[in-house]
Amino acid sequence: MKQLLAVLLLAAASGVPAAALQVVTENNPPFNFQEGKEVMGTSTAAVRELLSKAGVEAKFYVLKWDDAYARAQKNAGTCIYSTVRVENREKLFKWYGPIGTNVWALYALPTFSKTLSDVSDARFYKVGGVKNDAKVDFLRGAGVSSVKEAERDADNPARLAKPRTDPAAIDLWITSRATARETAAKAGVPDLKEVLVVKKQDLYLACNPRTDKAILEKLDAAGAK
Repeated sequence: MKQLLAVLLLAAASGVPAAALQVVTENNPPFNFQEGKEVMGTSTAAVRELLSKAGVEAKFYVLKWDDAYARAQKNAGTCIYSTVRVENREKLFKWYGPIGTNVWALYALPTFSKTLSDVSDARFYKVGGVKNDAKVDFLRGAGVSSVKEAERDADNPARLAKPRTDPAAIDLWITSRATARETAAKAGVPDLKEVLVVKKQDLYLACNPRTDKAILEKLDAAGAK
């Protein structure tokens, strides 16, 4: 124990990081997802490439988005992806990317007969989203107040099929076009209707600004924007 303590004190004194960068994300294929013990996806590949260019070691973890976001905000040495860079998040993180592009859209069951010409038209309906997701913030900024947040995006498709009297029921679901139909099919909702394309957004790696300065500088040099 004394020898271990001495090693840790020596590392701290020499400025050597005690652990690798912690990189957190969610299951959201094709951008990021876990297959067995491996974290994969198009955004994951872009993040790994950036880390490799920077010479920064990292450990990847797949969590619920709300938990991942809270951890990245709270803990130094932690980064999160695939994250949308919006105004209310700008000063919370150090930003690196873009690492990909996402298209947001509103979905419903085929029986939904209304036409939406603008995202603000969704204010007349109950819309399902995910806690601490930028899509939810965007909806509220557009005047859509009846947003019902779920822990996971995979929980939302089944809520479209619930009776209107059920408190958890939703009329519309805001999600990524790239993942919508696969997520719905896995939830037992094979038929889905795209009601409105909401927005096209770049995706980023976002790091806690209290992360070791040397690590952030390496990421900056490897291609920060």
